[in-house]
Amino acid sequence: MSTDTGARTWHVSGDLSAQDGPEAVFDDALAQAGRIDALVNNASLFARQPLACATAADFDRQWRVNALAPMLLTQRLAGHLDRREAAGCAVNLLDQRIARPDAAAVPYLVSKKALEAYTLAAARAFAPRLRVNAVAPGAVLPPADEAAREAAGAFPLSARPSVGQVADAVRFLLEAEATTGQILFVDGGQHLL
Repeated sequence: MSTDTGARTWHVSGDLSAQDGPEAVFDDALAQAGRIDALVNNASLFARQPLACATAADFDRQWRVNALAPMLLTQRLAGHLDRREAAGCAVNLLDQRIARPDAAAVPYLVSKKALEAYTLAAARAFAPRLRVNAVAPGAVLPPADEAAREAAGAFPLSARPSVGQVADAVRFLLEAEATTGQILFVDGGQHLL
């Protein structure tokens, strides 16, 4: 987005699965930028793990990166905005699977369902200072095999979303000042099946 808008950007890296990782990432970004008005929680892990094979470590790792880190980052942003008496927005990246559970990726699904619930609770808790919304994309990478390509053709809109379409949805929610607590599916209608 920075090339389109001329905005300055900074690179911040860290281990979101570490105990103090989310706070360190936020503090590093704040030190570089001076202030933060918006947050897009798009870091995520995905692993196909059927429930019968999932371990406590699998659940913990998915939970820490996919749910806990965005929650802590959003909480940190809310506090930062309160101190500045400013308004801002957080957008969480979910997955269309929240509407149609996938038994082949249970630890992942559980973490995304938790982030969905948090999105709605945080939208209410942090209003009016912070708007909190989410985008629930479908698969955006091209299908690797013919069966997957045929499945995408069966979606109501007969196609998977592009990365650009998901980014457009995020941008919309960042700019939609009268919108909070919304989950926007960008999946070609896959969640309807």
